Amino acid sequence: MPLNTKSKKPSAKDSPLERYISIMETVAPFEHGLTAIELETTLGLPKTTINRLLHALIESGMITAESVRNRTYRLGDRLLQLLQMSPDSGWLTTLAQRPLQDLADRTGQSAFLSKFDGTEVRSVTCVAPDTPVRTYVMPGMAMPVNATASAKAILAFHPQETVNRILATELRSYTDRTKTKIAELTRELAEVRQQGYAMDLAEHVPGLGSIAFPIRPTSGEVM
Repeated sequence: MPLNTKSKKPSAKDSPLERYISIMETVAPFEHGLTAIELETTLGLPKTTINRLLHALIESGMITAESVRNRTYRLGDRLLQLLQMSPDSGWLTTLAQRPLQDLADRTGQSAFLSKFDGTEVRSVTCVAPDTPVRTYVMPGMAMPVNATASAKAILAFHPQETVNRILATELRSYTDRTKTKIAELTRELAEVRQQGYAMDLAEHVPGLGSIAFPIRPTSGEVM
C-alpha cells in the first residue's frame, strides 16, 4: 500500500492567530491573571512558544504583565478599549450587573451604567433597589450631555476638541436648572475633572438628582 506523501495542511486551530486568541481567552476570566506556567499547562504549549506569544501580545498592548516576582498576565488596556468601543454592549451588561446590584442594595438608590460611542451617551443597564419608590433608567436611553451626571462624568475626561464638537450641537433645556450655555458647561466639566465626579441636580428631570463617577482605564479615554 503506497504511503501518502501529501503534507497535511495546518488547521485554523493550529494557526499563530488562533494561539494568540487562545491566550487572551484563557486569561480573560481571571481578574489577577495567570502565570506563564499556568498557560503552558492549560494550553499544552511549550514554554518557548508561550513566552514568544506573550511577548508579542504585550508589545501590542493586548496582554499586560504584572508582578516582577511571580509574573502574571491579564488582558491589556488596548483590548479592553476595543471592547468598550464595540457597539455590542452585551458583555458590559453582564460584567456590570453584580457591582450595580451591590451598589443599589447598599444605597437604596437606582444604579446604572452609561456608555459614550463618540457621538452620544446612552444608558447600558440599570438596577433598581427593592424599595416602594424607585427610578429605573431604560437601557438605550440617550443621556443629554448638558443635563445628566453620567454624560458629564464621561465627557469631562475627553480632549477639548471632542468636548467642543459635542457641545456644538443644540443644547435643549429640560428644567429651569438645565445649563445651555457652553461657557458654563465648560467650567462645570473642569470642576468634574478636578473633583472626580459629576452631579445632576434636577437638571434633566424635575425633583430628581444623580451623581456619576467615570470608569477610568489606566490608559485611553473614559467611555
